[in-house]
Amino acid sequence: MSVITTSEIPTPIVITDKCLIRPYVMSDAEQLAEAANHPEITEYMRNSFPHPYTIQNSKYWIDFSMNAKPMVNFLICTLDGTLAGGIGLTPRGDIEYRTWELGYWVAMDHWGKGIAKSAVKAFTLWAFKEFPDLLRLEAGVFSGNTASMKVLDRVGWTKEGVRRKAICKNKKVMDLVLYSVLREEVEGKK
Repeated sequence: MSVITTSEIPTPIVITDKCLIRPYVMSDAEQLAEAANHPEITEYMRNSFPHPYTIQNSKYWIDFSMNAKPMVNFLICTLDGTLAGGIGLTPRGDIEYRTWELGYWVAMDHWGKGIAKSAVKAFTLWAFKEFPDLLRLEAGVFSGNTASMKVLDRVGWTKEGVRRKAICKNKKVMDLVLYSVLREEVEGKK
């Protein structure tokens, strides 16, 4: 595992009682590949999140994330700086340009520790503060991913409905459960 020096670590955009969220740096590649390279992680991710997850995949993602304008994809770390997952936004287009999709994952070593809940809650506030035109965040959760649904429920997102048989992952057809949160629902909840 590569060691990241203090001078390379960018300033976090969010710090909570359980984690910090910061921009990626290229020296994260080895830890990212190690943490993401598990079928249990990719089971509920889009196909664009590959398995196996290689160093090359890590470097591509880090480069993409570091050079995006605006920067919307970040690393979740424990408070001691250990890589704990990733979180990011995908802006919609056309008439939905004021709606962005939230995506996140947590490394298996950090499951059940409240990191996802902490990160999603804080990142939601950050997104609405950072992007004043943003009206709505949404997340699509694979029907088998009850842990992610619990996270969104616990941080105050609304379950809007279910798109039946909307996705097929590894030849398995599943429903997509839709969650959202509106700007006015989070303003004042700091």
